[in-house]
Amino acid sequence: MKNRYKGLFSGFTLIELLVVVLIIGILAAIALPQYNRAVLRSRFVQAQTIAKSFADAAARYYWANGEAPGYWTDMDVALPTGWTVSSAYRGWAYGRDVECDLMNNGDENIVCFIHLRGVPYIAAYVQFFGPNNNTRECWARNDNKDALSLCKSLGGIEAGSPVSYSCESYGGCARYLLP
Repeated sequence: MKNRYKGLFSGFTLIELLVVVLIIGILAAIALPQYNRAVLRSRFVQAQTIAKSFADAAARYYWANGEAPGYWTDMDVALPTGWTVSSAYRGWAYGRDVECDLMNNGDENIVCFIHLRGVPYIAAYVQFFGPNNNTRECWARNDNKDALSLCKSLGGIEAGSPVSYSCESYGGCARYLLP
């Protein structure tokens, strides 16, 4: 008797199909964490670039006026395309998955917080301006091993916890000084 079913599954047994599905699942389990790390690293590089340009503009303002800028429009820097300045919070600007806070309460720094897949404040890049304009930090949420690993991979030296409402409200962060 000839096989009447000629189609896609005519030559595969159920076991063979299960093995293929199992292999695909294993590959996905290996690839997804690597993908998340790569996305986090790219967001961090974006935050570094933005914070550095903001900090340079803030430093120019600081040296010209003797005080830190109070708002983004005080500086001679254009926000990246797609970014907006918050009308609710003074000193906040945000884009996709990155939001930056102009901290001029004596710290004189720009903190760019990184979000990933709806999880807020996974990591942050901090660039100081004013008298300490060469200081850079990486902050990582204590409950996110990818963010902690990112800060360490950048050559960060652990230096306690930052004093930040954003970090404290999510269980705390580790602070790393960057070279």
